[in-house]
Amino acid sequence: MKKIISILGVGLLSVGVLAACSDTSDVSTGGKNNATNQEAKKQAAKADDSTKKFNAGVSKEFNGMKVSIADVKITKKNIQVGLNIQNTTSNTISMYPDQGHLVIGDLQLEANMFDGTGDVSGDISGGVKKDGVIVFDAPQGKTLDVKKIKSIAFHMGQILDNKTFKNIDDAVVTIPVK
Repeated sequence: MKKIISILGVGLLSVGVLAACSDTSDVSTGGKNNATNQEAKKQAAKADDSTKKFNAGVSKEFNGMKVSIADVKITKKNIQVGLNIQNTTSNTISMYPDQGHLVIGDLQLEANMFDGTGDVSGDISGGVKKDGVIVFDAPQGKTLDVKKIKSIAFHMGQILDNKTFKNIDDAVVTIPVK
């Protein structure tokens, strides 16, 4: 009997966690393979003051890894960042932006590795392009004031060239909020 109750409890908890996942379908990564939902775009355009979505159009290169930030969606609960990356070298480069964080004023938002879409982390072979959406949750008990956010610092962490061992300790992309 205790096993059945435990199994039911775990099952209900799993359903609850999955139900709380963020909808990233209307955040574009800017990649060629990214299909966006037109209905979601229309709904986003009609969003109230608690949501802001814009195309950041920011690109930066670190150790031969080109990082391009496309759509950014800010809500009271989280920030979703659509990005695509391209290894422009022939070497394998390691990076883990889905383990990074955002800084907005005096708030730090940690990446939620389970809510995003796509694959933008790991050992990326030479010439490979990847895209995805990373979700950064507001700290527990806090909400984001969408209107007051003017700039976002995206700390992607370490970027390492696995052949030359050239390392960038903290790759940061500053995203001006439009």
